[in-house]
Amino acid sequence: MKFVHRINQALDELLAENEEVILFGEDLRDPYGGAFKVTKGLSTKYPECVLSTPISEAAIIGMAGGMAIEGLKPVVEIMFGDFIMLGADQILNHLLKYEWMYNDKVQAPVTIRLTMGGRRGYGPTHSQSLENLLVSFPGLKVYSPSIYHDPGEQLKDIVLNEPGVKIFSEYKLNYGQTLRDHNSTPDGLTSRRSDENSQTAYLSNCDFEPPELLIISHGGNAIILENFLEYLLMEYELTAQVNLPSAIKPLNIESLTEGIESCKGVIIFEESARAFGWGAEVTSQLLETGKASDIEIARVGAGETAIPSSRILEEKILPGKNELVRTIQLMGMIS
Repeated sequence: MKFVHRINQALDELLAENEEVILFGEDLRDPYGGAFKVTKGLSTKYPECVLSTPISEAAIIGMAGGMAIEGLKPVVEIMFGDFIMLGADQILNHLLKYEWMYNDKVQAPVTIRLTMGGRRGYGPTHSQSLENLLVSFPGLKVYSPSIYHDPGEQLKDIVLNEPGVKIFSEYKLNYGQTLRDHNSTPDGLTSRRSDENSQTAYLSNCDFEPPELLIISHGGNAIILENFLEYLLMEYELTAQVNLPSAIKPLNIESLTEGIESCKGVIIFEESARAFGWGAEVTSQLLETGKASDIEIARVGAGETAIPSSRILEEKILPGKNELVRTIQLMGMIS
């Protein structure tokens, strides 16, 4: 099943089984079904529960907050993740503060779905990965599943069971991809998932023998990294493992660092801008917890500039194989 179809299926199941779930955002109703067709068919099946809204992210999130306070479990779609900043005031200065301001007597369980990331030529204002901003909001939970997770099961779990405000980041690169499991992992690689609700997926080019290199990443980056693992083994005979948390805030540092004991180096790879990013927080936690006190750590991320519309220029700004190879060379692990 493709990533996009699994999200659609999960939303269908949420609406069918839970009267308190309501879904809304810009252009969600048929025949459009959302900019990426994630909600296709749902407004036809649930006309009173799937709503299209005016073009106002602040109004969308504010309305969701009001519904949540009254006992509903709203799921909202922000058409492009870049636009989340238009609703940042509602998230940061209102919804996230209600529990603290009113002594836990007011709850606002809002789930905000974002389409995130570039590599589609959509240009400067439709291609960003803003996790580095979102993870800095106190109390905000941020999820970024990959094709090695079950994004539908996780979405249902956080909508129904996770309190507070949640960001559910859906990378554009994932939508058309078939979900992977141990039977559909590319040749030469093995994969598995941890057991907790906010799963960490693991991908190895050495059948989970102790790796020399550990790469930590999330979301759509798994597509790039599965190809890169094959390249590392074939070109350099370097054994490597990728750890892919689906919950990027809060971090489960134990599952995040599985396999680190044998490593000579760790790379945190993200599509967000490298400076002051999620990778910096992961690095800090690795050092503060003593998980990587004797291991070299490097961060690879996007350049600190606008993302061009030109696909050729976009590839130069967003991180990929070339940046990873240069980083590993600088760490002295390959020549």
